[in-house]
Amino acid sequence: MRVDDRGGTETDLPRSADVSMTVHDGTPGRAENRSGVDDGDGLDRLVGEARVVRGAFDQLPLIVAVYAGPEHTVVASNAAMRAFFGRDEIIGLPIRLALPELAGQHVFELLDEVYATGRSRVACEWRLQVDPGSTGELQEVYLDFHLAPTRTGEGHVSGVATYAYDVTEQVRARLVAQARAADAERRAQDARDVVTTLQEALLPSDLPVLPGVRTAARYLVAARDQVAGGDWFDAVPLPGGGVALLVGDVVGHGVAASAAMGQLRAVLDDALVTGCRPDEALARADAFAARNPRLNATTVALVVLDPSTGELSYACCGQPPPLVVGEDGSARYLGDTGGPPLGTRAPGTGPVLRTDTLAPGETVLLYSDGLIERPHRSLADGMAELAKVAADAAANRALPLGAPATPAERVCRLTVELLTRTGYDDDVTALAAHRLPEPLPALHAAEPTSRDGVRRLRRTADAWLDRLDPAGEDRDAVELAVWEAVANAVDHAYPPGHPGPVRIDAVLLPDGVLECRVTDQGRWREPDPGATHRGRGLLMAQRLTDSLHVQRSTDDGTGTVVTLRHRLHRPAMLGSEVGRDDAARPRPPFAVNVEHGQEDGGPGRPGTPGTVRLRVSGPVDVTTVETLARQLSAASRGGVLPMTVDLTSVTLLASAGVQVLHRMREQLAAHGHALVLVAPPGGTARAVLDLVRLPAVD
Repeated sequence: MRVDDRGGTETDLPRSADVSMTVHDGTPGRAENRSGVDDGDGLDRLVGEARVVRGAFDQLPLIVAVYAGPEHTVVASNAAMRAFFGRDEIIGLPIRLALPELAGQHVFELLDEVYATGRSRVACEWRLQVDPGSTGELQEVYLDFHLAPTRTGEGHVSGVATYAYDVTEQVRARLVAQARAADAERRAQDARDVVTTLQEALLPSDLPVLPGVRTAARYLVAARDQVAGGDWFDAVPLPGGGVALLVGDVVGHGVAASAAMGQLRAVLDDALVTGCRPDEALARADAFAARNPRLNATTVALVVLDPSTGELSYACCGQPPPLVVGEDGSARYLGDTGGPPLGTRAPGTGPVLRTDTLAPGETVLLYSDGLIERPHRSLADGMAELAKVAADAAANRALPLGAPATPAERVCRLTVELLTRTGYDDDVTALAAHRLPEPLPALHAAEPTSRDGVRRLRRTADAWLDRLDPAGEDRDAVELAVWEAVANAVDHAYPPGHPGPVRIDAVLLPDGVLECRVTDQGRWREPDPGATHRGRGLLMAQRLTDSLHVQRSTDDGTGTVVTLRHRLHRPAMLGSEVGRDDAARPRPPFAVNVEHGQEDGGPGRPGTPGTVRLRVSGPVDVTTVETLARQLSAASRGGVLPMTVDLTSVTLLASAGVQVLHRMREQLAAHGHALVLVAPPGGTARAVLDLVRLPAVD
């Protein structure tokens, strides 16, 4: 619906067309005659004979009515008006009596405005509910109408004239068409979402974290239809400490291409992890593609990197050759092996392998042809442009502000972002591996179990994990396990008030598994059987990590050793758009901020204490839990006041913190209150709360 204000007097009815008006004062049978001009031959000559004009007026296909005075008394209505509203006897009635069902639909108010201001108004597709024939059954209609003031011979506003079009059928037809189009688009989008979700489920959502190499990946769906195709990539840790990098392209788009891609990826992954050489793995994939028509002419590039020596073994089956860039801005393409696509090889021939060396600090980039193919440009031009952009990214010369810290991430992100700015017609895939100048050394740190000692140990371990930079979920699991093991030493290894040494030894193994040992030199002391909510810490850690084993102290003086293993990952970037990477999650220091609410007591009554809200940030562990417990108890007055605790910014929620929350929950329950915990899904605190079945809200 739209209303236009047509100001001024330009759209007013001509004064010469003013009509004699019968004004109803609300009393049946009483009326008085008012005329804007005198009757006579002059008006007949100007407008036409009254009989002719009245006949034409009554036959107009428009819905026309004229209202007089501030009560908008009906002084004229044509046949279309009477038929539309199903009423014949409305002349002389104010509109609020003639058409009472229009009350509350802003029609009377619009007439009042035109009469008061003398300005015309136009309304388009107004939705109204009318009662034809006064039967009591409302019908919904749509009208376009125009309201213009009528004037006396002296120019004073005397009433309002209206004419309208019934556009109900047109509006309904358009609404039906719009609904059908929206439904068709929704079904099409649902189908696209299913295919895209299928492909993203078949692609690796993360990449391995390895000691001597840093990997990164980007994947974009074809821009022309946003329907996932057959591109894929993978980074597979190998038994001997190497890593296999793969980028391939199955012909076609949609469910069939995605499913075929998933099958071929599984064949290659299985061959590589079971010890096949690169040429043997490709031969197996080639044979599989030859038996599957949907995989015929699939292209693939395979690079096997030994991070310790930098040796590269690679083969290209219909794929463009990998690109090597250095941190100094140098760039070179590896020699093309000249292999045909899978499933098209001549009988008796096998894949051709070549070797090269990736120097420390260099990055190798595998990519699909969607990154280098452009309309009206040769493939050579596309490859030259890629080499330039990738070299600038590796040297941090392209968009350096806010760029990723490592060359692999910079090369993947910026090549995809910059080379797709002008559009792209095919899926785009980029996979990069950066050989670190030196592998990350193992962590060896020891401190006493005092509060200050544990804090120093945390800073050392945090700095080491920062260099590993695993996915947030993996880091949360490892941190929880390590600090539960440290808390175990604090609680059970040494007598109260007599801290002893605790040691952390951690190493990232060649296959991407983090192995960590937490060792003390004390003797195991059984927990206090009267303590509640205890014994959760190592159980939580065991459920969040791949494996956790506790070897308790023995009589010969050997302390307790907690050994955990967890495979680390780093997210790959999958999606239909290019944008900035999500910033690393902040790791604030421990803090508790208290906010006291106040409920309104109503008029004349003082306010009463309301809910207390606490915002907790940073790590909640053995070094900070006492402060948290004091703050909770003081803010709630020992459980008297209802409480909400926001754990959104918590970076670690250890079992000691869970114990405090349980106690606070019981205190509040004793006073008839509930403890509300705020922890968004995917956050550090929410994973622990779900594990221990403490309810939380988003």
